Amino acid sequence: QEPDYIIATEKLYTANVLKRIECNGKSYQLVLRIYTDGDPDGFQNSIITFMKINEKEWNRLLKNKKILYKSE
Repeated sequence: QEPDYIIATEKLYTANVLKRIECNGKSYQLVLRIYTDGDPDGFQNSIITFMKINEKEWNRLLKNKKILYKSE
């Protein structure tokens, strides 16, 4: 819930969801495949991966990728 950023990826209907989770000062990246009306019946949202990323990588993603959503 309430992601900090959603960043475009090169894969169709897939986005990187960035959420800073305040647990020992660590940040995490979630790669999520979003269900759309064009998908076959039975498809649903699915988590592709969830991993810790360091501050340098976090900043690189925000600088170099298209931001689709930013929490205000």
